[in-house]
Amino acid sequence: MKSIRSVQDLENKTVFLRVDWNVPLKNGVITDDIRIRATLPTINYLQSKNCKIIIGTHLGRPEGEIIHSLSTKILAKKLSEIHPGKIIATDYVLETQVKNQIKRLKSKQILVLGNLRWYPEEEANNTAFARILASYADVYVNDAFAVSHRAHASVEAISHFLPSYAGLLLEREVEMLSTLTENPRQPFVIILGGAKIKDKIGMIKRFANIADKILVGGAIANTLRYFKGENVSESLYEPGLEHIAENIFEILKDKLVLPIDNKKKIAPDGKFSILDIGPETIKKFSQIISTAKTIFWNGNMGYSESKEFEIGTAEIADAVKSNPYTKIVAGGDTVGFLDSHKMLECFTFVSTGGGAALEFLAGIQLPGLEVLGYYDKRKIRN
Repeated sequence: MKSIRSVQDLENKTVFLRVDWNVPLKNGVITDDIRIRATLPTINYLQSKNCKIIIGTHLGRPEGEIIHSLSTKILAKKLSEIHPGKIIATDYVLETQVKNQIKRLKSKQILVLGNLRWYPEEEANNTAFARILASYADVYVNDAFAVSHRAHASVEAISHFLPSYAGLLLEREVEMLSTLTENPRQPFVIILGGAKIKDKIGMIKRFANIADKILVGGAIANTLRYFKGENVSESLYEPGLEHIAENIFEILKDKLVLPIDNKKKIAPDGKFSILDIGPETIKKFSQIISTAKTIFWNGNMGYSESKEFEIGTAEIADAVKSNPYTKIVAGGDTVGFLDSHKMLECFTFVSTGGGAALEFLAGIQLPGLEVLGYYDKRKIRN
């Protein structure tokens, strides 16, 4: 894969840097800035080469509409709080004002463009839109692993008009996630939670012969137990997935470890919702985790937004923390939970990718990596 570190004549260039700063907001305030901080090494590297930096990102899901509460000026302000130097913000992307601001940019200065997804052309991978973005710069750098599974204009199409390279974060994501697929140290334990089993089935199939155990909690455990004939009452689960559930039981066999007890919210009429794993499951999962030499975690064990039902996720996090070997975590909810509990530092690597990480681990070719030559080089090496 073509790395920004391989560029010989980067000095004083204008760089279009695609990042994924799609951070969570509450009342207009950023509640988790991990994705912004994760791109600082690439920004610092470009500034060390005296580059002018144009940052492109999206925020939220405006779906081609201008939504002022999703202005990237929020992101630029956060960057200015954690990174020194001149940072300019604009809500424009295509207009003349942008070209004028770029002309005035000086070495090491940063211009944060408006929300790319205010334009429907972005998600449509529109060539004309990408060509305009490319006209702003000499070089394109993708440091947005979390959207590299999307063939969008600022991820895929733009690379056809500029010399294109991977940023330091993108490189690190690929390097660390590849350790899970390329001869991980055994025993290898995967911890899966969250709501949607459909998002994880590809990864489950790929790791059926690689992982030693796959521990499952959250609503996806409800789905699997429902199709085993267990009563899940009013619990969140995905109906209509008999064929997927049957396939998972068939390929994983005794590698699949489901909860053996739960913490429930019970209604007056006796109906209930399973909202966390129970103490016996915590004990069983923790014992398996203690034996692992490689751990991958994606998805919380229950409704961890509530203090009452966060115990399972917190206890599993403690078990993972106590393991001294390779530990990788991905997925915004899990990463956010660990960050709020000051536990991220115990992980070997914290991925910024949710869906992108799962697709990469499932062996699906990501458009953002494909245009950087990642898969071509792998074919040559193999």
